[in-house]
Amino acid sequence: MAEKDILSEVFATLRLGGGVYFRAELSGAWAIELPAEGRRIRFHLVRHGNCLARVQAEREPVQLMEGDLAIIPNGSAQVLSDRPGRKSAKLGDIIAAGGLDRSGLLTYGEGEGRVRLLCGFCDFDEDIEHPVVASLPALIVLRPRDLGAEPWVTETLRLMSLEADLSDQGMNGILGRLLEVAFIQVVRRLTEKAAGADPGYMSALGDPRLSKALLAIHGAPERPWTIAELARSSGLSRAVFAERFTAAVGLPPIGYLTNWRLMKARRLLRETNLGIDEIARRCGYQSLPSFTRRFKSVFHMGPGAFRRTVKLR
Repeated sequence: MAEKDILSEVFATLRLGGGVYFRAELSGAWAIELPAEGRRIRFHLVRHGNCLARVQAEREPVQLMEGDLAIIPNGSAQVLSDRPGRKSAKLGDIIAAGGLDRSGLLTYGEGEGRVRLLCGFCDFDEDIEHPVVASLPALIVLRPRDLGAEPWVTETLRLMSLEADLSDQGMNGILGRLLEVAFIQVVRRLTEKAAGADPGYMSALGDPRLSKALLAIHGAPERPWTIAELARSSGLSRAVFAERFTAAVGLPPIGYLTNWRLMKARRLLRETNLGIDEIARRCGYQSLPSFTRRFKSVFHMGPGAFRRTVKLR
């Protein structure tokens, strides 16, 4: 399995899906408060003009220029405004007052100056906790002027803006897929820049030693891995490996292995017709009762009940 395939497998297991909230045209003096929303990853692409974005967890707003994409993971509350110090209106109140039309265009504010935004989201299976999302910064900004050596990201942003301008049949579906692509590109970009940087899942994936253990876990979750074996795969002593892995990933190695096995089991239950005993075996459980107990302790229902639930959807 190539190193990059870990991210592909993680996002497939998370069932990442993108969508569009609205296109926005904002005029004059304005500020809009967006409430916290579950664990959704939210996006704001500045198509014209400039504005400020402030995430509730951060003290200072960040300037966004035309072409920039702001990404706010983990559903954090946020305020968008034309300048600092504005009194903000709640998004729900603006919509209730008729600010959002049937075409999906949100208009707000009066006066000179206009800012146009495309606002969307990626959501995922909220019952799955994975450090690839939990370890992301509170606010990520992609600026085209910083992406000269990464034209694939620039082209994704350009396509998003072009599609929003087209405003034709299928626009929301296409933009949703492009948001998924943009988010995966961002995480891959963070991984490539994270080796040796601050601890986090991306740092571990970019670490030439820790990534070998992650590859081993993802490549063969059915194996009865021990910390000693994973340490050997990383070329580290047992103690150093356990300490470095836990500091970077936020879970001890066997804890991450256990969680990944259950995530894989959840995906197999949803997407295949394999027997539950075979799924248990493929996910490293030799005993069906022990697999059932562990699955239920994490997801609050047994594997059989989970399969019946997803088949009804």
